[in-house]
Amino acid sequence: MRTCMKDSDAQAVPPVGQPPRTETSDSALTLERRGIAHIPTSQRYGHPRNQFTVRFAPVIYLAGIYLGASGGPLGLGLTGSISAIVLANILGSIVTGLCAVMGPRLGMPQLPMGRAPFGYFGNFLPAFLTLLMCIGYYSVGTVLGAKSLASLLNAPYAPTVVVVAAVSILIGIFGYKILHALGKIITNVSIVVLTVVSIVLIVHGGGPGTTATVTGVDYWLAWSVLFTAVFGYTASWAPYASDYSRYLPENSKPSSIFAAASTGLFASTTWMMCLGAGLITLMPGGDVIDAFGVALPGWLRYVVLLTLGLSAIPHNSVNLYSGAMNTLTCDVKLPQWVTVTIAGLVGLVIALVFGGDQFQANFLLFLHVLSYYITPWVAILLVDYYVVQRGGRNVLPFANFYTPAGAFGRFNVAGLAALVIGVVVSVPFMANEFYTGPIGVSLGGADLSYFVSAIVAAVVYLVARRWFAPHAGATQLPGHAEASRLEKTN
Repeated sequence: MRTCMKDSDAQAVPPVGQPPRTETSDSALTLERRGIAHIPTSQRYGHPRNQFTVRFAPVIYLAGIYLGASGGPLGLGLTGSISAIVLANILGSIVTGLCAVMGPRLGMPQLPMGRAPFGYFGNFLPAFLTLLMCIGYYSVGTVLGAKSLASLLNAPYAPTVVVVAAVSILIGIFGYKILHALGKIITNVSIVVLTVVSIVLIVHGGGPGTTATVTGVDYWLAWSVLFTAVFGYTASWAPYASDYSRYLPENSKPSSIFAAASTGLFASTTWMMCLGAGLITLMPGGDVIDAFGVALPGWLRYVVLLTLGLSAIPHNSVNLYSGAMNTLTCDVKLPQWVTVTIAGLVGLVIALVFGGDQFQANFLLFLHVLSYYITPWVAILLVDYYVVQRGGRNVLPFANFYTPAGAFGRFNVAGLAALVIGVVVSVPFMANEFYTGPIGVSLGGADLSYFVSAIVAAVVYLVARRWFAPHAGATQLPGHAEASRLEKTN
């Protein structure tokens, strides 16, 4: 009987009697063909400290600056914006760091891990939603990178978008190694550039928007709006986390992985957003990019915008690469490089059509809507791994993740119900341009639905899994031997 396994899912376990396959090259230009397959012990490499650069680098583009600057029009002033940014990024970075820890233990990308709480086919829902998120953020990066480069080089926008997209797709096709290599380069260069910019801005001082223009209840409501938007942005990196830690040795220290991943993400998001919050004080109600010209000498403005424009390309590639992992998780029977290319072309069309003057407002709305699914999904995944599987100590043999005949079953009603219930219960707390629930209205537009959905989903899953989760003991596969059998039947 033919299994549901395919080439992109095939386990990296050799048939009995054959030596394990090893990496043929340490070059970053080695084309990765593994897809979402489990990474065997013989092919693990790297050090937890590399998680800092691979989390830091993808954030170094204009989106963080735009988001940080959004506190200005809300009337928060510099102090209010920075406090909301810092606290939200602490929470979002912790969530992503906890997910990154899962990679070395399970040896697979983040989304296939969802087959444990959602079932093999039930996991298609979060995988598809995450694919949409990846394409969306790739489109955002393409728009911002192309706008920055086109402005600096006096080039037309449309051809610049095409070039940015093409290079992003090429890097995404090569995958894991080149993304880690570029992460180190971008981190080193951007730290130098951002340090110089920060010093110049501090010496220059704030502008007329430094002081808050709202007080009392209005102030805290505006603070909550920025806080939830920032949290949604930073926490949205969680579905990518294990994609870039799964090759680490299985015995890598979890605390080291968590510290490096969460610190890298917190440092980059906070730095970029605080720059945006500071710049917008110079031109309240204006465009934050124009504010660069107010505070910085011409040569430094050119260097900064060039750095941020070029850095958007690896950011795009990260999203395309993780998008490919999500596509393969949905059992799409295409090679990894094809899924990267298709996602890149779809995002290119979006960037050409929707990259107009209202982009910043559309971007903030995108962040709000996106977070409605992410936080309950992350809550369920973390509860399953850290509570049910006891931090990976009770994880079943990895072959169970790669077939609907495994212990997790085709559909896990407990996980799916918890996800849906978490979102539904949070609807009255939502607040965005499309819909604002009654509680969101009473809070003046502050959106607390993200936290409500996460708490509800976690509790529902813990309770429901006792009755509705598949019974693992009767169906679990024996591990490497079964994975080898599945590989040979493809």
